Amino acid sequence: MSQTFSTDAQMSTTATSLVTTTNTAIIQTNFLRGPFLNCKVCVRGVALITIGTGATSVQVKVSRNPSAENLILNPVVQSFTVTAGNTIAIPFFFTDQVPDGRDCQYLLFIQQVAATGNGSALAGTYIEAQVISG
Repeated sequence: MSQTFSTDAQMSTTATSLVTTTNTAIIQTNFLRGPFLNCKVCVRGVALITIGTGATSVQVKVSRNPSAENLILNPVVQSFTVTAGNTIAIPFFFTDQVPDGRDCQYLLFIQQVAATGNGSALAGTYIEAQVISG
């Protein structure tokens, strides 16, 4: 059984504009401390999105330490087919194998594909990260 070392959860309290096809930072965790050696981090949450005009899909990405290494956890980006004007909830789940004891922070990005109008990441969008033994 895994041991939990640290956990953080954040929820947005305001909407964030998704400007046409720009990759937009939405919400991030605080830094989490891992153990001395390696560990795993379970990152999960839900993106609440109102789709902009012309968008055919949205992509959800999570990165580790966006101000430093900026490692995208999902190298095969999740893309979800959408209809403009609709509001949707997209759950996301990732694991991150951290090879050393560094502190880690996680940032959710959302990008619309083929959008000609802005969409929104809504208040209530949520991200959670939990450091467990590796």
